[in-house]
Amino acid sequence: MKKIALTGIVLAMGLVTVACQQNSSAAEVPENQVEVVENQKDTETLNAEEKDDAMVEEDTENTDTKKNLKDDTEKEETDADTKETAKEEKTYSVTLSYPSTDYIVDGKEDAKTKTASAEIKASESDIVKKVLDRLAQDPAAEGAEPTGLDKFDYAKSKLDGTTAKVDIAGNASGGSLEEDVIVTSVVNSLLSVDGIQSVEFTVNGKPAETLMGHVDITEPFTAPL
Repeated sequence: MKKIALTGIVLAMGLVTVACQQNSSAAEVPENQVEVVENQKDTETLNAEEKDDAMVEEDTENTDTKKNLKDDTEKEETDADTKETAKEEKTYSVTLSYPSTDYIVDGKEDAKTKTASAEIKASESDIVKKVLDRLAQDPAAEGAEPTGLDKFDYAKSKLDGTTAKVDIAGNASGGSLEEDVIVTSVVNSLLSVDGIQSVEFTVNGKPAETLMGHVDITEPFTAPL
């Protein structure tokens, strides 16, 4: 009887132990499940945040791209307008300046130049060359002498903003009188053109101290001579 009783007690204790283990396992499952769910939520939250960040970055890039495209378009339109304006011809009132006969023949400094009014049709891109073309021709005004500009190549001369850039190419040689006549005639004539505020000389496309060794041309001319 005692053995039976002990056996029963042992079995009962075994059953209790198994039940406790099952309860413990059952209690652990929900905790593990909660942890898995929380990890899933954390992962989903991170994914959602990363997606939001990616969308914000993409929107920013799209905005920057659109802005750059707009800026490029506006610049192209401005450049096109500028080129179109440069090609448009209009009539310029120019006071052409020539050396006077009194100055060339008699050396009269107080009557150094002889002027003639002219209406020149040109665009901004070629007004400088057209003025020089007129100066290179024999003057029609009484008492005026040729400038001598026809001996030189000035084809690369142009208007840059408000500065007339006059390039004298070829063998620029001559005496002080010839150099003085050319510089004075060119400067005075170009400064009479509306919109031109200074005249700058170069020789064969490069800055130079003088045209022919006598008149200083290192600085732009901003006033008539």
